[in-house]
Amino acid sequence: MTELLQKLSSVCAPSGKEKAVAEVIEKEIAPYCDSVSYDKIGNMTAVIKPRKKCEKVMLCAHMDEVGFMVKNIDSDGRAHIVLLGAVETRTLSGRKVRFLNGTTGIVTTKPIHVLSEAEVGRTSPADKIFVEIGAKDKTEAAQYIKIGDFGTFEPKFTEMANETYAGKAVGGRACVSTMIELIKEAHAAKKAKTLKKECYFVFSVKREIAIRSFFAVETAAFHIEPNKALVLDTAPVCDFLKEELMTGAKCGGGIVLAPADIRTIYNRELFADAVKLCEKKGIAYQNPTFADLPGGEGGAIHQNGGGVPTLSVGIPTRNLHSGAEIVKAHDMRAATAFLREWLISDQ
Repeated sequence: MTELLQKLSSVCAPSGKEKAVAEVIEKEIAPYCDSVSYDKIGNMTAVIKPRKKCEKVMLCAHMDEVGFMVKNIDSDGRAHIVLLGAVETRTLSGRKVRFLNGTTGIVTTKPIHVLSEAEVGRTSPADKIFVEIGAKDKTEAAQYIKIGDFGTFEPKFTEMANETYAGKAVGGRACVSTMIELIKEAHAAKKAKTLKKECYFVFSVKREIAIRSFFAVETAAFHIEPNKALVLDTAPVCDFLKEELMTGAKCGGGIVLAPADIRTIYNRELFADAVKLCEKKGIAYQNPTFADLPGGEGGAIHQNGGGVPTLSVGIPTRNLHSGAEIVKAHDMRAATAFLREWLISDQ
C-alpha cells in the first residue's frame, strides 16, 4: 500500500495533463484487465467482465490533481499563474513547486511585513500570486518556462507515525491506489468464477477544474451506460475542535458515506445498503452531518442517460488541495474492504 501510494503521489499530473500518472496506472492494472482504453477527453476505462452477462457497474476515481499554469511572464522573470482547481492559498507563499518540464520554482506573494491592515488575515488573490524561478529577466526566464506550461506542488512523500502519509495529491492518489487494489481482487474473483458484476473502472480527468455544468467523467458514463455507479473521492477533514466534528469527517474515522452534496442527493437504496454493509462487516464509516459538501463527480454521473443510481464514498483527507495532504492507512483499508464487499461479495 505505502509503496504504491508513494509512487502515484510522486507523479506530477495536474488537471489537463494527466498522461504521466495514467501511464503509471495502466502499467499497474493492464495485466489484470480484459481491456484498458481511453476516450477522446482522456478518461481511462479498465474493464473486467464475467463470462455471463450480468449487472453493469461503474466505479470512478479521478487521477488529476490541483496545480497551476503559466499565464504570463513579467519583465523581471517572474511567472504569473492561473490556479488549476481550488488550491489552498493560505499556505501557498514560500512553497516549492515543480513545472512539468522539471524546472523548480518558489511561490511568492506580497510580504507579510508590508501588508495593509485590510490585507492582514486575507488570502492572497490568485492574480497576486507569482512563481520565482531565479531568472534575471523575461528573456532568461523563457529558457526555463513558457506561457501555458503546467506545474504542481513539489513531490515530497512523507511517512509519519501510525501509518499516516503526507504529500501532494495524497488524497486523490489514495483513491486511485484503492481502485488499483480492487481491480486486482476483481481479476482474482473472475478467475475463481465468483465475480457476478460487469466491472468498469474509470480513472477520470479534469476533476479538479470541473464546474457545476460539466465534469469530464460524464463522457465515460455516457459510453458505459452502467446500471449503477460508485464514486471514490477525497472527503475534507475537519476534526481539530469538537464542534467541527459536526460539520466534517475525522481522519482515521473510516470511509465517509455522504447522503448528499450540493449537486445531488445520492440514491437512497444504495446509501442505506452501504450503511448496512458497513455495520454487518464491521467496516469503519462516518457520515458528515451537513448536505452542502462540494459537488463531486457523482452529481454528473447520476443524471447521465436515463439516470444512474449513484453512491459516493470518501477517504478522509486533511489539508486538502495543499502541498501536504494527509491520509491514514486505516481509512484506505476501510475503503478497500468496503469496495471489495460492495463489488465482489454477495451482500
